[in-house]
Amino acid sequence: MGRAGSGHRDRMAAFDIAALDIDGTLIDSNYHHAIAWSRAFEQVLDRHVALAAIHRAIGMGGDRLVAAVTSDDVEREHGDAIRDRWEREYDGMLEETRLFDGAVDLLVGLREAGLKVVLASSSIPKHADHALQLLNAQEHADAWTTSEDAEASKPDPELLDEALEKVGGGRALMIGDSVWDVVAATRRGDPTVGLLSGGSGRQELLDAGAVAVYAYPRDLLENLDEVLDR
Repeated sequence: MGRAGSGHRDRMAAFDIAALDIDGTLIDSNYHHAIAWSRAFEQVLDRHVALAAIHRAIGMGGDRLVAAVTSDDVEREHGDAIRDRWEREYDGMLEETRLFDGAVDLLVGLREAGLKVVLASSSIPKHADHALQLLNAQEHADAWTTSEDAEASKPDPELLDEALEKVGGGRALMIGDSVWDVVAATRRGDPTVGLLSGGSGRQELLDAGAVAVYAYPRDLLENLDEVLDR
């Protein structure tokens, strides 16, 4: 059997598609998002929301995050204003985000293993565009999504449904960094490999249903044959 990233595998993989989250999985951006949300809450509500609480909600859609870390009342009264402020705050940090080591190589390795690669991002288009440029997605991915591709955000599986439809459907493996990635894929019946790169703990990813957990994209790439044989 060929080594990960060294060419096509000698036999058919158990999956047709690798669906990858972007923020926190391929790009080191989760903490930038958390700080941007924190500043937005401070500006709009004039009160501090703990960064730890915000970080645990990163990965779910922004339409859900406000209520998740504050209350339904705050969402009703201030949700749109908070999201507008978050967008402006994150815009100012966008150029500081960086690819994780091995992020592009992982995409290459997955395609060399015979899988279609779809980037299942729920980012707003301008933020997704920046990430797609860093990843050279035109060359290394078969398709991708943004927040505009689905009405319901993670942990609802609709975004994954849309992502897989873009590449013709098939047996999918999800790769993500948050429990929300795992929950969305599990609701579809797809297995998820978790990464610690977004700041979630190994056990919480496993408890959410991840079939395996690795540290960073490079670590997953080095164990890709093992993962695809599961």
